[in-house]
Amino acid sequence: MYEFSWMWFFIGIVFVAVGIVIVRFYKQAADNLSYGPSSYRNFQIAALILCGLGILFIFNLHNLILGFLFNLIFGGAIKK
Repeated sequence: MYEFSWMWFFIGIVFVAVGIVIVRFYKQAADNLSYGPSSYRNFQIAALILCGLGILFIFNLHNLILGFLFNLIFGGAIKK
């Protein structure tokens, strides 16, 4: 059952904001962390994944996805 949560909404906003900052400044972040130009693409992909997770958190969809996966793996052995 879906239930909106303000806490997860704000956590999702933080995740999206951090992802956007990393997407914007990926070259400086990679250079300052001594990874160099070979990891620019990896930083961009990680930041986009972070933005995607933030969107899942904003709409509280991670609970539905995790519940579906646990039900699929454990076959309904976990009861609420």
